[in-house]
Amino acid sequence: MRHPSTPNNNDGPSQRNRSRGAIRTHLGRKRTGPRTRPLDGNTLMRVQEAGNAARHAQEDMFDRLLGQFQSLFESAGEKTAAAFDSALDAACSTLVTAGDFTSENAQRLREYLRRDVLHRDHPTMTFHTGDITTAGTLTCENCGWTIITTRTTLLPACPQCAETNFRKTG
Repeated sequence: MRHPSTPNNNDGPSQRNRSRGAIRTHLGRKRTGPRTRPLDGNTLMRVQEAGNAARHAQEDMFDRLLGQFQSLFESAGEKTAAAFDSALDAACSTLVTAGDFTSENAQRLREYLRRDVLHRDHPTMTFHTGDITTAGTLTCENCGWTIITTRTTLLPACPQCAETNFRKTG
């Protein structure tokens, strides 16, 4: 008589068919309830603090890039598109060379800064949840809910309707 775990042919081990929903405990009983344990209050608070710290770090990096860009653009003397792009590139490369940013962070923040500054000339641009933007008033395109930011911030979803598209109105 063969053991139940040994294959029934000599081609190698065979796979046992299991239903995907049948999770069993070490005693063989079917498991019920959620697959994870609920987080206690302290753990949940630490996770939220870690998320807020990462968010503030991104916002601070954006502010540093903006400050570096503004100083370089003002010292360029001319206000052309070429001077704008060269000042933005120089600001990114300066902060990457100094070790303050990774090249991926610098490129992502460069696009956010470019979009933010260009928005002044093209007010119909759309901002999305997860984008970083400077202080201002953003209006939800779906329900008209207004978010007023007093500093650089990472955009959340609309608190009213959970929409992710905004227009900057001020």
